[in-house]
Amino acid sequence: MTAKPNDDHLQDLRDKIDAVDRKLVELINQRAEYVVEVGNRKRGSGTPIYAPHREKAVLDKIQDYNTGPILDRTLEGVYRELMSGSFALEQPLRIGYLGPVGTFSHLAATRQFGSSVEFEDLRAIEGVFQEVARGHVDYGLVPIENSTGGGIIEALDAFLTYHDQLNIYGEVQLAIHFSLLANCKPEAVKQIYSKSEALTQCRNWLSTQYPNAERIPAESTAAAAKYAKAAYDKDPSSGAAAIGSSLAGEIYGLHPLFEQIEDRQNNVTRFLILSRQETEISGNDKTSIMFTADHRPGSLVDVLSVFKRNGINLTHIEKRPSREVNWDYTFFVDIAGHRKDPEVATVIGEAKAHCKQLTVLGSYPASRGVL
Repeated sequence: MTAKPNDDHLQDLRDKIDAVDRKLVELINQRAEYVVEVGNRKRGSGTPIYAPHREKAVLDKIQDYNTGPILDRTLEGVYRELMSGSFALEQPLRIGYLGPVGTFSHLAATRQFGSSVEFEDLRAIEGVFQEVARGHVDYGLVPIENSTGGGIIEALDAFLTYHDQLNIYGEVQLAIHFSLLANCKPEAVKQIYSKSEALTQCRNWLSTQYPNAERIPAESTAAAAKYAKAAYDKDPSSGAAAIGSSLAGEIYGLHPLFEQIEDRQNNVTRFLILSRQETEISGNDKTSIMFTADHRPGSLVDVLSVFKRNGINLTHIEKRPSREVNWDYTFFVDIAGHRKDPEVATVIGEAKAHCKQLTVLGSYPASRGVL
């Protein structure tokens, strides 16, 4: 059968794509050879393999180079995987995250660090802090706040214990999209497992769609998927379902009945990357501090006025009981700038004079956007 003219043109385009692919593979491997040399030099000087300020510089340049039609977001995903492969060549990295497999923390870790690093499933937020502090993992990733639910108490409290043993090394923002996962038909759902925060963030949707379904708390959305699958396997008429990520559904063998069921579509969780190392200035940084103000009238105002008077923007503030004296509180504040910026260092010194205790938890590049 004679090929049609348009078939010939299509084959010509495919041949050109194959030629480009061949060249891309050659260039990627050439880049990898340079990466190996960089890794050798880093190991010789004790320089960290993963450097957030360098990551930011690379991704910024890629965005500047891009003239389309491919989206910046797509290129960023490609280069995050390239950098992940580079870590494997330079020095295999172990990343600790709040498990089990399939949680949103797991999803954030894979999107940030790619698929070529080793991931350590840790079952508690404090466990991530502990393993980073002990050097059992190279970096840890923990949730610190959600745009709907606010600050994550377990993470804030862990800083009270581990603030002098590690640093905040970076931040990641992840869009949180919940799915109703099950292996039964939508009308057969009778039980819905999930973490209490997830049930809260989908409350209006659940009240409308499944007002009579039993809501069963689980320690995580991934565990919820595991429980729902086990309940269905034991009794297919149980109507067991779970609220979690699409990744959890894939891992535990559940199908998405409905996607994006969260009440607020702009639901975002912010994660922190923990390390025993410190970052360098990237040009768009945040500094996180925690402090306990003097126990006297107006002491908190005195601390905060230092930042206002010097034109330093406070981007976030939380508080937790200090654990030392009843009704004393430790405040957690994020400010714009790097601790090595002279103006930021000066302001921190001034603020410290009004505090019983002030600790810099870390300076790090602000997240580039929502993953």
